[in-house]
Amino acid sequence: MKKVISIFSLIIVSTFLFNGYGQEEESEKKPLNFKPLKFNISEDGSQWLRFILWNQVQLNSNDLDGDEDFNVKPNIRRSRLLVLGQVTSNVFTYIHIGVNNVNSGRLGQIDGSDQSQFFLHDAAIEYKFSEALAVGGGLHYWRGLARLSSWAGLSSLTFDIPNPLVFAGTIGSTDQFARHIGIYAKGKLNKFEYRLAINDPSLTGFQEEPIQTTENNAVYGAWKYHDKGRTIIEGNLKYNFIGSEGNLLPYVVGTYLGKKKTLSASAGFVYHPESSIVLKDDANPILVADDDVTIAAKTDTEDASHFSLDVNYDTPLGNNGGALTAYAAYINYNFGENGGSAAAATGSVFYTQIGYLIPKTKLQPYVVYQNRDWEDTTVLGSQRAGNTLNLGANYYVSGHNLRLTLEYLKNNFDSGADNSQLRFQVNIFL
Repeated sequence: MKKVISIFSLIIVSTFLFNGYGQEEESEKKPLNFKPLKFNISEDGSQWLRFILWNQVQLNSNDLDGDEDFNVKPNIRRSRLLVLGQVTSNVFTYIHIGVNNVNSGRLGQIDGSDQSQFFLHDAAIEYKFSEALAVGGGLHYWRGLARLSSWAGLSSLTFDIPNPLVFAGTIGSTDQFARHIGIYAKGKLNKFEYRLAINDPSLTGFQEEPIQTTENNAVYGAWKYHDKGRTIIEGNLKYNFIGSEGNLLPYVVGTYLGKKKTLSASAGFVYHPESSIVLKDDANPILVADDDVTIAAKTDTEDASHFSLDVNYDTPLGNNGGALTAYAAYINYNFGENGGSAAAATGSVFYTQIGYLIPKTKLQPYVVYQNRDWEDTTVLGSQRAGNTLNLGANYYVSGHNLRLTLEYLKNNFDSGADNSQLRFQVNIFL
């Protein structure tokens, strides 16, 4: 009963906040608008700097399926600074820095130990030859697998990046928070849009210790032991049936809130040759004391290859401010037999989300469903096989610049205990 009362109380508080913002706006008799922090650095305005300040603050409950008393903990999910610069008509650069998940468990000591890490998210320089071709490089987010592989928190339909992290299946293994060091190309050709990247995998990312590989069990991470697997190739080809979208930045818009009508479908891939290791002989297993040279001698390498098909639709409905946003994706991961990474495994994923902006309101309920069918259902902890349901609603105080979100999350796993959570957040950027 205590848990039920606490959950009900959180919902009441969230509802009060939603209504409070609405009443405040009505009393002011004017809309709350944000002017971009953009400054011209040339007289004609062709050269400019744009600053984006972003804070995402959450209240997350503990596991509602557990036996513990209900409690809610605050979390600074993201606090970021982005600086964009149009240096010349052809040269564009940007930098993105910040921190994730600042909470009571990660504040650290005054000397800096154990605290949340402030780090570089993106840093790239790009040269634009034409609308059909721009080439850039650095630490970048031009992911190829699927639309939501380049998820954007600033305009997301959902509470947060889809979790379990099926759109970032190698996060923490080959990259820095889904960003790679590499080069990329992008462009538009009539109704087609493309992105292509060639990247280096991280040599310091997550590594399984001891390595649990057998003749029938691949482990992703061969490049840490072999002189192989040092190149990742990924790309995406999109066709716009209706409308077109911007591609200045890699981050895709989650919902246009009725401001644009688009319908597109895309196919994407990631190819990482010789990147998984498989034991040559089960009678000669890898030991804890083995060094990298010994591990390489005991194992062979296999390719990892993944592909995706998805479709996205966003449209205004009627003349009263209503809008529909819908997205669906199928992803096939292949890390080798029974293989897996930090957030995905050999197998397939089906994901869909739909949101509806209610006319004459700022309220947008949404529902998300994903199903993970891994070849080995026992791997990957919180990312394991099963399905996830998200039921939530956004309240837009001022479009995407200031948004409140309340969401219920339910995970049903094929093995191990299920869990669920109630989450509330305020998302603001300038």
